[in-house]
Amino acid sequence: MFTFALSLMISLKNKLEKNMKKQAKMISFFVCLMTLIGIGNASAQTLVLHHADGTTTDVELYLMPRIQFQNDHVLITSSVLDMDYPKENVLRFSYKGVTNDVKAVKRDADYSRENGRLVFHGIGQTDKVAVYNTNGIRVPVRLSRSGNDVILPLASIPSGVYVLSVNGRTSKFSKP
Repeated sequence: MFTFALSLMISLKNKLEKNMKKQAKMISFFVCLMTLIGIGNASAQTLVLHHADGTTTDVELYLMPRIQFQNDHVLITSSVLDMDYPKENVLRFSYKGVTNDVKAVKRDADYSRENGRLVFHGIGQTDKVAVYNTNGIRVPVRLSRSGNDVILPLASIPSGVYVLSVNGRTSKFSKP
């Protein structure tokens, strides 16, 4: 009888140890899962709609939302969502958690207007320079160089707004 009770106790002890190991594994799994969910939410990339009433709506970018403007409505659709807003209720769009490959954007280029020319200062001799219109089309211009300056004759382009690209950095300028 004693051996039977002893074997029963050993069996119960082994089962308890197995259950405790399973519980420890389950707890570790849930801790890891919650950590991953927390990290995922912290770095989530979202499209943010700003509404006229001051509220915002976030749409996760992994959903691949498609934005359409039809009649007086803004439609945002994907395989799992279908949103429809009157256009006067959506003031603007922005993004959270989104990065891009733009290294540096210089808003106000260091340039001067001299004798019907734009002179862009501080551009190296080996820098790649191009001029684009607002449609993103490269404008054929004859740029000349003088030291670390690039000279653009204004007579060579029609009136408008342009973008000067130097090694991928951009500056906006206009010809009245």
